[in-house]
Amino acid sequence: MATGDIDVLITNQPNRTSLRNWQEALQLPAERHLNTFDQYGNLFGAAIPITLDHAIRSGRVKDGDLVVPAGLAHAGDFAGAAAVRWRGSRG
Repeated sequence: MATGDIDVLITNQPNRTSLRNWQEALQLPAERHLNTFDQYGNLFGAAIPITLDHAIRSGRVKDGDLVVPAGLAHAGDFAGAAAVRWRGSRG
């Protein structure tokens, strides 16, 4: 699959520069890269599950979407991601 197939990208979010870098590197429009940085700031490791919860509750994640949670640490020395085809909804 190509990065353009990503419907929802949710990453760790230490700062706005990192958010922009994720979008540019993957060539994704900002509306597909969901974040809660403006609401909560840097949530460290909690950013991905909290942002995913917000996305599910607000209907931004739909059945069949390709959801990619991804994170990095230590200036990129450690990184991980998963591609998940979302099935079902919360409730």
